Amino acid sequence: MFWRAVAASFVIVAAASCARAPRTASYNVLLISLDTVRQDVLGCYGHRPRRAPDTSPSPALDQLAREGVRMVDAYAPSSWTLPSHLSMLTGQPPLVHGVETEVGTLDASSRTMAEILKEHGYHTAGIYSAPYLEPHWGFGRGFDSYQAVYGPDVVAAAARALEARAKVETAAAAQDWQRYDELKLAEVAIDQELNRSSETAVTSDQVTAAVTSQIEAFARDGRPWFVFAHFFDAHCDYVPPPPYDTRFDPDYTGAATGKECLSGEWVGGPDPSRPGGFIRAIGDRDLDHVIALYEGEVAWVDAHVGAIMHALEASGLAEKTLVIVVSDHGEEFFDHGNIGHRHTLYEEAVRVPMLLRLPRVLPAGAAVHGPVSLTDLLPTVLDILGLSPAPTRGASSFLPLIRGAADPGTREVLYRLVMMFAGDVEVDAAAHVTIRDVMVQDAFRRGAIKITRTRMWPQFPAGVAPDVKAAFQAEAAAQYAREEVRWIDVQRAPGEPGDGHSMRFTDPSVRAALDAFRREYTELATLRRRHTSPLPLNVRLKLESLGYVDRASGPAFPEPDVLLPPPREG
Repeated sequence: MFWRAVAASFVIVAAASCARAPRTASYNVLLISLDTVRQDVLGCYGHRPRRAPDTSPSPALDQLAREGVRMVDAYAPSSWTLPSHLSMLTGQPPLVHGVETEVGTLDASSRTMAEILKEHGYHTAGIYSAPYLEPHWGFGRGFDSYQAVYGPDVVAAAARALEARAKVETAAAAQDWQRYDELKLAEVAIDQELNRSSETAVTSDQVTAAVTSQIEAFARDGRPWFVFAHFFDAHCDYVPPPPYDTRFDPDYTGAATGKECLSGEWVGGPDPSRPGGFIRAIGDRDLDHVIALYEGEVAWVDAHVGAIMHALEASGLAEKTLVIVVSDHGEEFFDHGNIGHRHTLYEEAVRVPMLLRLPRVLPAGAAVHGPVSLTDLLPTVLDILGLSPAPTRGASSFLPLIRGAADPGTREVLYRLVMMFAGDVEVDAAAHVTIRDVMVQDAFRRGAIKITRTRMWPQFPAGVAPDVKAAFQAEAAAQYAREEVRWIDVQRAPGEPGDGHSMRFTDPSVRAALDAFRREYTELATLRRRHTSPLPLNVRLKLESLGYVDRASGPAFPEPDVLLPPPREG
């Protein structure tokens, strides 16, 4: 179950660092991240709502596209928030930074966009509204201030829940079981209150207020600045405020809602035949309404982006500010048998909007083709600002494409997803052992060719009996060794139909793409900077209340090694 943002708001003030005078034209940088916005939901990418075809969900972003550059083939490096944002801010694909599950954290040697710009004399500020951007993972580095923006009811409920959890753990440590039972009941009630608050939290107005206030303060200072702003409201639940709740489906009279991330049986249920799979139950008309609610969320967020653009204009800084608007991943509505994200690497989950505007420096109204990634943002920003980034494997500036260079057909995008699913194996007729299935997907696009490889294998708990583990070890090893590698031409088949994929690599261009995939994976694997750190209690509580992680229970599993060999030769 996924609910909307939760937790105590706070500001981290980074330690001052020695700043040298900028060597550039001193353009400001405003980077706006729209959580969970798939590319094809925006009007500037050709979308028109099915139930309101005359109304674009994104008039402000459409205007930004007319004034700047629209990247047509932009991709997220994963289909969920944490790894995608770290790639966006470091220029490292997930294979390199290694933060592919909740226990990963950014290595100390990795530099962020905020750190680099701060070294060049920039003021830096970050505003975020979702727990996967907490500073625990390294996001706060380089920011003079890094501020969480959550709803006030959620903040208060989160503080009470955190206090309740601490009391329960204290009673358990003292083995005061009567007190433990009393506190546990109170904790459950407080968690339910927190969940209710999270479901209805709306934060875009608070994000906008914080961003515009920061821009106004920076405008008075006169130094160049970098502001990172994150909007979470397009993420499920899909509960846009009026008038956006009815704008894109005004005639609906059914009972479907966008609450609780559509976890009810009326939407569907788990598919026992495939880990992480889903069996759809929702009908077409109700699904249309759910999509209309999602469009309403996008329109609500778009209106706030427009307000920030207006504030930037009013400050007199629009002409000297590089504005970038992107999304961290898309969203699926049964395009390939699922709903939501963090399930697959299909186009609807990883193809994202990417808009850039800098008057008199970047062209206006340009639609630029050629595969680019959020990972490429850092070198591109530095390129636009006239700052020479250190050579980086896995990321490259796409400024030459913007300036009219032809796509050579060899630009490459690598994206990756690590998933884990609960399961069990039967030891005998009377006994089962809990296991965990680990699935890793790597995908690679070169030109129009997209290659995906998948491996899945079972993992046993740390304390499983040796004889039980030995009995299944051979089968586990055999499953690990299996690998599916397939390709598709996403220009000819952008919807990625099942019959559009092939496992034959005889075509020379496809073979060349696979060889490039293998080379890229091999080289990047040598740069991997995997670092793990347990989740702090306050961060874990936020993720639990959103349904991202389960309460700690059941057997413990060792962290799996997900650094696979390069893809098979086909």
